[in-house]
Amino acid sequence: MIEFKEVSKKYKRKQVLDPFSLTIREGSSVGIIGPNGAGKSTFLKLAASIERPSNGEITFSGTPYKKSISRVRKAIGYVPQDIALYEELTVKEQISFWSSLEKQKTDENFLAKMIETLRLHEVFGERVERLSGGWRRKVNLCVGLLRNPSVCMLDEPTAGVDLAAKEDIIDWLKQLHQEGKTLLYISHDWYELKKLSNEFLLFADRKPIFQGSEEKLMIEKSKIIKNYQEHKELGRILQYV
Repeated sequence: MIEFKEVSKKYKRKQVLDPFSLTIREGSSVGIIGPNGAGKSTFLKLAASIERPSNGEITFSGTPYKKSISRVRKAIGYVPQDIALYEELTVKEQISFWSSLEKQKTDENFLAKMIETLRLHEVFGERVERLSGGWRRKVNLCVGLLRNPSVCMLDEPTAGVDLAAKEDIIDWLKQLHQEGKTLLYISHDWYELKKLSNEFLLFADRKPIFQGSEEKLMIEKSKIIKNYQEHKELGRILQYV
């Protein structure tokens, strides 16, 4: 369980997240949605311990992040929106390189299953610079989750990919959730959100304004749109629920 207590974030003088409190339940699959610039990526970086809050406290299973940062980072796998790979390495070399940097031993069974589900064996000998966007996304995902984390955090993991690659990624994430892992991921694609999520976290005005199931969101969306009617993009997002 990850709990945020009156957490906020500021970069110099720019406030990017206003104070908020919420809890991410263990084993949940949370789709994070909202307009651009609402604070989604910053929230995910805070949850992944990549950024520190300006104020407030984040806890993991009841222990503050700052007191158990090593434990937190062992439990979390983070997949950034930007492709974080070495262009000159082959897919096989990429996986070997990042595995060698892990402090804990790689779970070979988990890695083999991930490679198979994402079909990465088909491009093992290819350099990253020669891969299409879909393949790059899948390698990026593999590298981010190498340690077999109990909590998987992903920032738009299917952005710009073809349908076949998207289905491979969704299939793998569904498997992870079925195995009991907690998922937090940002997406603008309602197709994948509805296939993967059992809970939604909606951002607007630099803070989360809704947390709950799809059914609850359907009930409350008219009120949300009315309360935030100046945010046209938010209304367009919610019309697809």
